[in-house]
Formats: sequence, structure tokens, C-alpha cells
Amino acid sequence: MPAWKKNKKPLVASAKYLEQMSKFKNSVVIADIRPEAEVKAAHIAGSTVLSTETLSTMQDKFPAKKDAPIVIVANDYNEALKSFDIIRAWGYKNSSILKGGFAAWQKAGLPTTSGDAASEIVYVAKPIPGAIGVADFEAILAKKSDDVVIIDVRTEDEVASGTIPGAINIPTEEVAERLDEIPKGKQVVTYCSTGIRAEMAYIALKDNGYTAKFLNAKTDFPEADKYTLGEN
Repeated sequence: MPAWKKNKKPLVASAKYLEQMSKFKNSVVIADIRPEAEVKAAHIAGSTVLSTETLSTMQDKFPAKKDAPIVIVANDYNEALKSFDIIRAWGYKNSSILKGGFAAWQKAGLPTTSGDAASEIVYVAKPIPGAIGVADFEAILAKKSDDVVIIDVRTEDEVASGTIPGAINIPTEEVAERLDEIPKGKQVVTYCSTGIRAEMAYIALKDNGYTAKFLNAKTDFPEADKYTLGEN
């Protein structure tokens, strides 16, 4: 059994996150694994229709960049999990499953389109507003301002190997449920290992009225009290 299944549930993406990302054409891979007839009747703009029967043979069709955000759209979670296992095993660590599936997207009243969805994946990395790079993040850390809250949105297992001193650990999927732990009158900056989960958390915070930014960069913790930052 894959380690990520033993230790934690796969990352789920909210409909709001996917809506924001899909506004930037080809900046997220929307892998719709529902039956082709259903996809043709209604799907999220920018989706690529993928067959679950042939997915295991399609690795070379996916982006060369392993940090590309991939959101799997399905009719149910267990169905999505099978595809997640395949894609995640290929090294796409920013894979996620649309929470509630396509039904949740429709229930939220978000736009859909009909007709043929794309059959080929096209991906172009594009950060959304709110992203900051390594230099700006390091400047924020150096100031040690009481008016700034740094949130490490990685999992508890990841944080056990090290975190940035002073950071609060709230995993991405728990941010919306733990807003009472985050002061609203301060600048909030989120980070993770690649920037993708930090971006998800950023969107959740912005939707709830916070002044927020996210680190669009890689972080690594070779030792508990040391960290390195690198541009994506």
C-alpha cells in the first residue's frame, strides 16, 4: 500500500479552489474521469476527459513538471481514489480529488459547459494573485513582525521533520474549519513544500475575509531547525 494512503488521506480540492485556478487557462490539469457521455453533457471548462481503463498507460501524456496541480473530477470518491493512486505514483505530488465530485461543483452553482472536452492535456504554470517568491518571503521572516502570521499548511507527518520557527501548523484541508485560530487583523502568509497547498489555503483565507499571501516556492527541511527555500 502506498505510504500516502497508510499515513493520511489524499488531498482534496474545494470547488472554490478549482474555480479560481480554472480562471487561468491551462494552469491546472482538470482530469475528468466520468463516463464520456456524462462529460459531453456537462463538464468544467478546461477539463480533459480521461478513460479510467487506459489511464495507467497515459503517463507520457501528463505534464513534464511533476509539481503541476492536478484535480481529479469523478462521480464518487472511491472512483477518484483509484485514479489518484496511479497519478500520485507517477510523482505528481500536487494531485488532489475534487471534494464532492462533479455533483459538488454543480451544487455550488458554478459554471459548466457541454460538448466535447479536450482529449489532450495542456499545462502552463501561472501563479494567481497573492503569490510571493523566496526573496519576499525571507524579508517577511527577517522582520519578525507581530502583525504577520506564518502558517505551515503541510501535514502533521511532514511538520514532524521540521518547520519554520514561529509558524503555526494548520493542514490545508483544516484551514476553513480552524479559522478561529487565525487572527483576522494580521497579514497571513501560508507555505507548504511546493506552493500548491499553500495556494489552496490562501484562497480559503481570502474567501473568509483575511489579508493573505502564499509562498509560491519549494521548502525543504534537512534538519528539524533548518530549512531551505527554492524557486519553483
